[in-house]
This record gives sequence, C-alpha cells and structure tokens, in this order.
Amino acid sequence: MKKQILLGAALLFAAGMYAQQQCEDCTIQQQECTDCSFDQLAADHSGAVINTSFVDQEGAENRARVTQTGVGNLSYVNQDGKMFSGHGMTGGLGNNAKVDQKGKYNTSDIKQDGNFNDGKVNQRGKYNFAKQDVGVGYAEYNEAMAKQRGNGNTSFQKQRYDYNWAKVDQHGHTNYAEQDQSSLANAVDGSEAFISQRGRDNEAKQMQRGSYNYATALQHGNANSSYEDQKSDAGGSSWNESLVEQYGAWNISCVYQVATGLGFNMSTVNQSGSNNNSYVDQYANNGYNMSTVMQGLFWGGDNMSYVNQSTNGGDNGSIVMQGMGSENESTVDQVASNGGGNGSGVTQMGNGNQSGVAQETDGGLNGSTVYQIGEENYSVVDQYSVGGHNYSTVGQYGWNNLSCVNQNALGGDNTSFVFQFGTDNESHVNQDAISASNFSNVNQVGHANFSCVTQTGVTGLGGN
Repeated sequence: MKKQILLGAALLFAAGMYAQQQCEDCTIQQQECTDCSFDQLAADHSGAVINTSFVDQEGAENRARVTQTGVGNLSYVNQDGKMFSGHGMTGGLGNNAKVDQKGKYNTSDIKQDGNFNDGKVNQRGKYNFAKQDVGVGYAEYNEAMAKQRGNGNTSFQKQRYDYNWAKVDQHGHTNYAEQDQSSLANAVDGSEAFISQRGRDNEAKQMQRGSYNYATALQHGNANSSYEDQKSDAGGSSWNESLVEQYGAWNISCVYQVATGLGFNMSTVNQSGSNNNSYVDQYANNGYNMSTVMQGLFWGGDNMSYVNQSTNGGDNGSIVMQGMGSENESTVDQVASNGGGNGSGVTQMGNGNQSGVAQETDGGLNGSTVYQIGEENYSVVDQYSVGGHNYSTVGQYGWNNLSCVNQNALGGDNTSFVFQFGTDNESHVNQDAISASNFSNVNQVGHANFSCVTQTGVTGLGGN
C-alpha cells in the first residue's frame, strides 16, 4: 500500500493527536493467495496394469472404441496423421476416440494430433485415471471430454492451439481435475475449459495461455479448491474470462489473470455457504480489469474476499457482496497507471464485517462505495489520484462502526460522504485536493459518535 492512512493531521493539536492515534489502526493489509495452492499430481497411470489395449491409427477420420471392465486396465489410443506428412499436414483430421472403463485403478490415455478431433472418456469406479493430449502444429477445433464417477479419480486434459474445447465432469470425493490449454498464433480465437465436480475434498485446476480464454469451474460440496490461471497474449483477442461457482463450506477459489495488448480480464466468483475464501489477482496492460465476488447472499457466513487489481493505461472495477453471516472480511487493492481509473463497491451484511479499499491512479479518477449493516463493522478507504477526482461513500448502520477515509487528488476534487447510525460510531476524513475542491458530509446518529474532518484544497475555498 502506498502509504499508511493517517487522518486528522491538521486539526487542533489535541484533537489532531487523538484522531491520528485512532487512525493508525485503520489499515487493512492486502492478503495473498497462499492458501490456494495444492499439490500438483503427476500425469501417470493409477495402479497396476493387468489388461492392456493399444490402438495406433494414422491418417484421417479414424475411429477407436475401447471398453474395459475390471481392475487395473490400461487403454492407450494414439491417432496421428503421419500418412499426410508429405502433403503439408502435420496431424490427423477428424479422428474420434471413445474409452469406457468400469472398475478401479483403470487408466485411459488418448493422444490425438491435428484438427477436428474428438476424444471422450467414461470411467466408473474408484482411483481411475484419464489423460488426453490433443494437438500439434496449428491444431484447431478439437474437443476433449472426461466423465468420472467415484472417489479418488484423476483427470488431465491438454490441448494446443485454437478453437479447442475441454470438459471434465466428476462425481465423488477427493477427485482431481486439471486442464491446460494454449491457443497461440495462427487464427487464435481461444479456448474453452469447463470443470464440474460434485462431492467433497475435490480440486480443480485450469491453466490457459493465448487469447480469448474462457474457463468455468462448478463445485458442489465441502472443502473444494478451484484454481484458475489465465494469461492472454497478443495474436488474437487479449481476453480472459473466468466463472467460479462453489456451493458448500470451507471452499477456496483463486483466480489469476493477465492480459496484454489492450487486454481485458473478467472474473466472477459466486460462493454460497460458510467459511469460503475468494482470491482474485488481475493485471491488464492497456486494458481493463473487472471482478465480481458474491458470497453468502442466500445462505452461509464467515466468508472472506480479497481482490488485487493492477492496470497500465486502463481501468479497474470491483464489486464485492457479502451477506448472511458473521466475521466477513473484504479487501480491495487497485492500481491504475498511465491514465487509468478505479472503481469499487463493497456491500456487507451482519456480524463483525471488515472492509478495506486502497485505490491509486496517476491520471485521475477514483471511486468507492462501502455499505455495512450490523455489528462491529469497520471500513477503511484510502484513495490517491494525480490529476484530480476522488469519491467515497461509506454507510454504516448499527453497533461498533468505525470509518476512516483518506483522499488525495493533487489536482482538485475530493468528495466524501459518511453515514453512521447507532452505537459507538467514529469517523475520520482527511482530504487534500491541492488546488481547490473538497467536500465532506458526515452524518452520525446514535451513541458516542465522534468525527474529524481535515480539508486543504489550497486554491479557492476548497469546500471548507
């Protein structure tokens, strides 16, 4: 954070010292996504090999069907296009592979090269392993699908180049799904990845590189983890989009997004339940970041949300909504350089909520809106902008509320509204606009309220 929030520095000595002392504790540190890393599993078969099936096909429009029942079966399908290598083609065309396995400790391994390939794996039982490796050269329009029913199953799917689609569907406990897509040069219009898991202690990991990436993770159950890692490069649409939905308790979601070349990042996280954590980290070069986090809106509580956004020459936007529960916490950290802008909105309802927003831009504009309703709410807004503009609205209703707002524009403009109703409220507002404009409205109703406002402005009346 660019500076500590120290408010009330220009008041009368006694009041100023008191306000400064109170505001030293008015800082919420940005959290790192350290809890979201889980062990990388090896892409290897699941157990002893008893029965084996090897299918090796060259050329175009090949079909492979494998059905295995029992324990420790191995199926390997390789579909290639070597017959076409002399005609300028580097892979097969229109190949199709389907593997059905029932039992436990079974392994399916499908490798397809070229375009318009389709691979499907269906496994029922425990401790099964499915792997698909698709694409070579400028491979396009490939589809990979894995369905697993049972506990302790593992799925890996890797696709190269553009217009690819992959999905993993798992039902059971302690399952692991990983998808890796790269859409680099050529006609690059992206990859799509989907993971759906039902059960507990499941892990979903999706990595995408290239352009126009789209990832969705749906998890139903408790103690599930979702990890989305997207990097969009120039060569197509520098666009990343991620949707994570988790239903249950003790779930964790981490989203990392990087967009270059007028890029755009969008992340939506929806967590319904208790004790869920959400981490969003976004960077855009000459682009735009947008994050929406919704936690416990219909049921649940004790959720935490952390958003970190940075853009060079672009804009940041963040919306966090937390409800239905106790001890909620939200942190938003936004940086926009080279003419960028910031915006943030946080809504918290019920028991021990905390919110901290820190915004920084060197070209002007900031915003922030925080609403907190009920019991031990505490809000910090720290805004800095070069070239003007700052805006903050904090509304707190009930119990031990505290609000600190610090604004610097250094080119004019500052505005702050603080509303507090009910028991032990306290507000500090510090505004510097340096060359004019300041405005502050603090409205307090209820027990033991205390307010400090410091305004500078310099040129003109400065809103005083």
